[in-house]
Amino acid sequence: MFVVVSCISGQQGAEAQASLLGPGAAFFGAGISGMETGELDDRLAASGYPTFGRTALTIGIGAYRILSNRVMLGGEFNGLIIGEEPHDGGEVGLGGGYATLGIGYSFALSQRARFYPRLGLGVGGFGMWFDNEADSVHFDDVLTDPEPSANLRETVMSRDGLVMDAGAGVEILRGRRSNGPLVGLRFGYLFAPFDSSWDSYERKVTGGPDATISGPYVRVIIGGAWRR
Repeated sequence: MFVVVSCISGQQGAEAQASLLGPGAAFFGAGISGMETGELDDRLAASGYPTFGRTALTIGIGAYRILSNRVMLGGEFNGLIIGEEPHDGGEVGLGGGYATLGIGYSFALSQRARFYPRLGLGVGGFGMWFDNEADSVHFDDVLTDPEPSANLRETVMSRDGLVMDAGAGVEILRGRRSNGPLVGLRFGYLFAPFDSSWDSYERKVTGGPDATISGPYVRVIIGGAWRR
């Protein structure tokens, strides 16, 4: 009797889990993201450095699973390709990225299309690197004479903190029965209210501009979906 009950309970548990876990997908995305870096550009220009504008190319990966109640759980990582420019025989560059864990809700537009709002929470940041020398930790002094670095792409000054991604997506499934290749569009706004100061080689940098990776974004996604 115990064996029979155990087998039935195990089977019911497996069926309950199968009914809970619905379709899933993994994808690659690329697009454009805005940033609040106007004050940073002003400081760079004032010191004779190249500026990078207020937009970045984004490249990212992500995946999610849709539960039986249409709730979506997933994670994403997006890199920000901002730029790298020559300066006084060397180079100065700016780049960053962020990662979030998110929750959404799937609305079926048809058998092969869905729309979903998503809210993600995570961490992000960006950094500036140089290939020159520096002996000061004040922001303007670092711009004048950056610290030495064995790796030209090593971050000299950086800023990071918590981020919130409020967005939505629409996807079209190219295969049948909710599986196969998919293409889609993601759009939203990234909130990055960094309250930290700039850092340089684990030292606090004072007097830096209030620049963050906050801004709107849009990107195209390509990936694959599975039924369960």
